[in-house]
Amino acid sequence: MTAIAQTNRKVILIAGASRGSGPATARQLAGEGHHVVLGALRSSKLQALVAEIRKAGGSAEWYALDVSRPEQMREFLAFAEDVHKRVDVVINNA
Repeated sequence: MTAIAQTNRKVILIAGASRGSGPATARQLAGEGHHVVLGALRSSKLQALVAEIRKAGGSAEWYALDVSRPEQMREFLAFAEDVHKRVDVVINNA
């Protein structure tokens, strides 16, 4: 995969990132040069996925998240906005 220009880099949140199509989506987007913020209940799976993405040269971080709790979804979004000053895309994979 090729890296995109820094100016086109998106901050992308992926809820439900620890299973299903979440991990593959995170790998793909990070491989394209985007920064992914991963949220799910399974912190250990998220930590492993973030380590894998970073080892491959990508940019990622994780956030423990229960998508069935609206306040946690708001906190997830606020976390990313606080760290990155913006969120460009939200993918609800849960």
